[in-house]
Amino acid sequence: MQAAAALALVLLIVGGVVFAVDVRVQNRQIDAQLVSVATTADDVADPPPGMALAMRDVDGTVSVSAHPKQATQLLAGPAGFSEVSIDGRDYRAYVVDLPRGRVAALIDLMPYQASRSRLLLSLGFAELAGILASAAVVVLLTRRSMQPLARALALQRRFVADASHELRAPLTVLHTRAQLLQRHPSLSKAPELRESLGALVADTRALGEVVDDLLASAAISSGTVAREQVDVVDIANRVATDFAEVAAEAGVSLRADPAPGAAPVLVSGSPAALRRAVSALVDNALSHQHRGGTVIVRAYRNDSGVAVEVCDDGVGVDPAAADRLFERFAHGDNDTTGRPRYGIGLALVREIAQAHGGDVRLAPTPGGGATFTLNFPAVRQGLVG
Repeated sequence: MQAAAALALVLLIVGGVVFAVDVRVQNRQIDAQLVSVATTADDVADPPPGMALAMRDVDGTVSVSAHPKQATQLLAGPAGFSEVSIDGRDYRAYVVDLPRGRVAALIDLMPYQASRSRLLLSLGFAELAGILASAAVVVLLTRRSMQPLARALALQRRFVADASHELRAPLTVLHTRAQLLQRHPSLSKAPELRESLGALVADTRALGEVVDDLLASAAISSGTVAREQVDVVDIANRVATDFAEVAAEAGVSLRADPAPGAAPVLVSGSPAALRRAVSALVDNALSHQHRGGTVIVRAYRNDSGVAVEVCDDGVGVDPAAADRLFERFAHGDNDTTGRPRYGIGLALVREIAQAHGGDVRLAPTPGGGATFTLNFPAVRQGLVG
């Protein structure tokens, strides 16, 4: 729309210039006509249409044309051009001293004022039509130019979704086989091979997370996420249960607040997407937590709606890196697990939050660590937003 605004500005400038030039030309014509009539008139009888004359000859006799009679007052004033108002009408006057006496010529400005009003109105309509036409053309051209980009983005989303679906099954099989090999009794005598298989298991798990993230992102971008009432208290407790073993291995205390059985806190959205977002935040917290630390997942109502909060007392977040943490494939430098991390991470969390009409915010935890808060609009029980 910037092009339309620029064109509108140009039209306004052109219209203003045209109007100013027309007024200037009219004023010159009026002054030239006044000078011509005043200097050539022999008497006040029969002035040109729209004009009046007043004369005072050398012996002091004053005469005036039929209307307006007040024109004689100009004979007592200074010579030259002036504008006067008589009986509610505007006149342009010219007073000149000649050998035969003083002459005052007046011209009624009403026809010229009406002409200027018509010109101004015509310019206004023309400019409005031009602005509307230019805006329509810009919108049409913009839509046409955006169609190839929209098709390319849709094709890209379909490719990502299809590729992710195709990769999910073989990655799952590969991960399962790697786990089975890692647990094989014969590997107890080959610690180096067992360690390599452990790394393979971690890598395949990480790649599986990438596939899950890409699938979730493609679904959100395409707007195909089904909505229903979701209890975020239940989501928080399920995620805490899912990560209980990982937290125990890391020596981290992980708990949900409130505990299972608490009153539901409802939002409208996709259970799978919301669970994925909370899982990503918990995984991020565990990855930046030291042994003996605590990670808490809270779900609660606040004045603006519903919040799901994941807070830890770990190594915290570098303020300089906070802005880029929500970019795809960006991760902080304070990972304490040593696990490979390839997923789109917190960028997916932000996409999920925005797709549900909310946002995600990062703040330092009092005493150390970081707190990520998902904010969503709430729904009343029994209603889907």
